[in-house]
Amino acid sequence: MDGNHVIRKIGLLLGVAALGALVTSCGGGNGSTPTPTPTGTSTATPTPTPTTAAPFSLTADFATNGTNTGIIVAYFTPAAGGTETFNDGARVNGTSAIAFVASPDSATFSFPDLRDPVVFGAADFVSLSATERRYVAGDEALTLFLPFQEVLQVSYQIDNQAFTRGTVDGTLRSERLAIFFNPVTTTDDITTALTYTGQARVEGGEPGTTATGVLSSPQATFTVTPGATEDRITGTITVFETAGAVQTQVATITIDAALSSAGGFSGTITDAANKLTGQYAGTVAGANRDELLIVFSAVDNNATDTDLTEFLGSFIGS
Repeated sequence: MDGNHVIRKIGLLLGVAALGALVTSCGGGNGSTPTPTPTGTSTATPTPTPTTAAPFSLTADFATNGTNTGIIVAYFTPAAGGTETFNDGARVNGTSAIAFVASPDSATFSFPDLRDPVVFGAADFVSLSATERRYVAGDEALTLFLPFQEVLQVSYQIDNQAFTRGTVDGTLRSERLAIFFNPVTTTDDITTALTYTGQARVEGGEPGTTATGVLSSPQATFTVTPGATEDRITGTITVFETAGAVQTQVATITIDAALSSAGGFSGTITDAANKLTGQYAGTVAGANRDELLIVFSAVDNNATDTDLTEFLGSFIGS
């Protein structure tokens, strides 16, 4: 661990406190009174403020900011032992930032609820693949995920945070996800349909019940269809939960929205079959509308239920 980790422990403590406040506001944690409307369901559209519009690289210097693309989730493990389960989560508005320097190796990440940026150095570097660069320092980890070229997802994870869920002592594993993207620069009209295929990352379930790793989402394709008065994006993200050998569809996130002149869009999620409502927001990305990103959050809207089922996630397509 490098010397910067000493400085960032102050931000870490604040982050733990912020996460506790998030869990309380969302219901289900620390003895809080459940509410069916968690924080962070805004339709705020993702906004880039990059210092460079060049394609991202996991091996070359870059620095960029992004606004309204954050998600925070937490998972709980009882101190007495047992399965790690989903605890809570929310979309987080505000600005995040990531800066990577190849030599000397460092990655600096900031998130709306962290007072100080977190910094990982060469001593923390553990792996590099075609799509992922990863750092680990004690109970903290930073992962840069680049499935294509124009949209980058960064995950900052903190493990072993002391926490009491209801009356049960244990630990939280929290994860802050932020997506960064290069903006569209072309001013050409969309004259033929654009398609984007990719994989959604989905978190959530029923707090205190849904185990880690049981949710999945198959590959999805979204289409931008040009129109005389507006261009529209359509597509569907489906979420499945696997229990034993049985796979059950638990959420359908249907996207149907008009694109703004900058390529952004937002809308409401209504999944009557699974009693879910929520919000999504996204944008096309890259100089020539090369890629697509979406963030979403949906919660159980059945007033007679007490499980507060919640699904949060992101989609990156090309």
